[in-house]
Amino acid sequence: MSKIKMSLPIKAFVALMALNLLTTGFFVLLAHGQDAKHAVAMFGISIFSLIFVGFLIVIKDVILGEHWSKVSPVIKFIWWFMFLGNSLNFINQFMTTFIFN
Repeated sequence: MSKIKMSLPIKAFVALMALNLLTTGFFVLLAHGQDAKHAVAMFGISIFSLIFVGFLIVIKDVILGEHWSKVSPVIKFIWWFMFLGNSLNFINQFMTTFIFN
């Protein structure tokens, strides 16, 4: 069987997601109290959203590049939906954690 080669952005994305999962789990275990565990878990999810937004930008600009105009409108809608949803999640969590508290 031949090995499937993964590109560097995909490897970086997988590594960052695994690191985010491990550190979030570790810090949730260290947190004392239900409110602290919830806050740490939500911050970990916001970091996930930030990394995912960066990955979406890499897909659009680096991987697809000039071929973005040839992508179907349904895929573009899904891409924009994921981009806006994760961006707003990160902004909400960041503001909740650092500005409103």
